[in-house]
Amino acid sequence: MALLWLMSFAGNVFAEDVPKIPIVDCHVHLWDISRPEGTGWIAKDNSILYRSFLPEHHQPIAKANDVSVVVIIQAGQSLPDNQWNLDITAHDKTLYKGIVGNLSPVIGTDGFEPLFAKLCQDERYVGYRLSGRYQETLTDAFFHDLELTAEKGRTVDFLLDKYTLDDVSEIARRVPKLKIILDHFGNLQWDGRPLDPEWVRKMHAVAAHPNVYCKVSALYGRVKKQPAPQDMVFYKPILDLVFECFGEDRLVYGSDWPVSETSGDYASVVRLTRAYFDAKGRAVLTKVLHTNAIRFYGIAEPALGNKP
Repeated sequence: MALLWLMSFAGNVFAEDVPKIPIVDCHVHLWDISRPEGTGWIAKDNSILYRSFLPEHHQPIAKANDVSVVVIIQAGQSLPDNQWNLDITAHDKTLYKGIVGNLSPVIGTDGFEPLFAKLCQDERYVGYRLSGRYQETLTDAFFHDLELTAEKGRTVDFLLDKYTLDDVSEIARRVPKLKIILDHFGNLQWDGRPLDPEWVRKMHAVAAHPNVYCKVSALYGRVKKQPAPQDMVFYKPILDLVFECFGEDRLVYGSDWPVSETSGDYASVVRLTRAYFDAKGRAVLTKVLHTNAIRFYGIAEPALGNKP
């Protein structure tokens, strides 16, 4: 009995002595419901999300959960909101080191290049998201803008819907220097049933391109019936699949806050993610929560291994 107590005590000491991993959260949204185009996708009767979420609401949560760096992902497709996201976070560039805007309405048009060049004057503008499709085909002009994006060292997030996994595979093939990331497991929605074999095949195909990454984000939000369960076993099939496809070097953590508040608080998102990746070892966990995001988005490296 004494030996068991001693082993338990020693384990607790060693666990407390292990430095915490400073989390890089690569999927946080901010919005102001008074802005003209920013919240059209949120129903006015949504008592949780139909309000403004600003840095003053987010910063205490980040601090309480050992989040050292945040990449803001624009909510919606309003072109003026690209600059708004840069401006609203400019007071704390230590925390808000990356902004991913949304250039869906202008990519492949004459409006893309001047706006993109202006936004890139701020080094925190690390890339943009494509979440809406305004052209039926992937035109030469579309690929020209993606080539320019790669030359500038910026990234593209894909929220799949009108764009498909097949589209992303084609883009990754034609623009191999472009860093691409799939948001929310390729925007899959699931209900706990077996994954569609054809979708699984396409995930393997897109992951075969080394310039494509995947976000471990919106675990709650991918569940058809809300509020979503907080049992890791429910999410294991999709986590197993993306780990098999992308490996430990191309998976990146994102909370999807505040959308995640529909099912649970921020700490529960971190616990759920850790519950899976802790079993892979600390080196893998560090990559998913920290290192891979730094490499993908090209943001300044915060100190590793410091206790908060």
